[in-house]
Amino acid sequence: MKCLIVDDNTMARTVLRNMVKQIRELEICGEYAAAIDAFNHLQKESVDLLLLDVEMPGMSGLELIESLTNPPLVILITAKTDYAVQGFQLQVVDYLVKPITLPRLLQAVNRAEEWKLSDSKSIQSAESKNYFFARINNQLIRIDWDDILFLQAMGDYVVIVTPGKKMPVHSTLKALEKKIPENRFTRVHRSYIVQVSKIVNLEENSIQINEHLIPVSERYKSELMEKMNVL
Repeated sequence: MKCLIVDDNTMARTVLRNMVKQIRELEICGEYAAAIDAFNHLQKESVDLLLLDVEMPGMSGLELIESLTNPPLVILITAKTDYAVQGFQLQVVDYLVKPITLPRLLQAVNRAEEWKLSDSKSIQSAESKNYFFARINNQLIRIDWDDILFLQAMGDYVVIVTPGKKMPVHSTLKALEKKIPENRFTRVHRSYIVQVSKIVNLEENSIQINEHLIPVSERYKSELMEKMNVL
């Protein structure tokens, strides 16, 4: 699992880094003394696990978790027990009190791996079905994957567009991107995810789906071309 170490204490980071290097399942992708730096990292590159301190200047570890739309798995590592309840309310995997030991860290990492496997199975189960339910205007509405043309981000909502219907869901595009079938959909723009099989044509920096013209960003173009199976 790819992980980030976030702790404002230099010695604590060093001790934790040396422990993590002994755990084959973990790969350190970054190490930060400030939560805001970890936040900026996670906006560009996803990781599987945060090894996160709570009390840090500027932004606390708990505030970092709350600021992320789709936080990775989190193991809180802190000198106090005061934040345990808040941590578990934010669905952290485990809560370790300093000074930590390698066996205790291993126990927490094993738990994180179990959580990751469980999430993966849930996603596979969802993809195996031809439909899902979305909460729209206080109702759970069934939507078939085959009917979706594209998803469009609009403020705090994502609009699910099907032939003849536009259904707003209170979510972010990033959150929905993790739940939709990867083999059917692809992101083409920071505000759009499209169903590849619905594309009529691609011309320069836009695609056509039914009567809709959708912009395509350069950063997503190569992945789009690959999924379109261009000869």
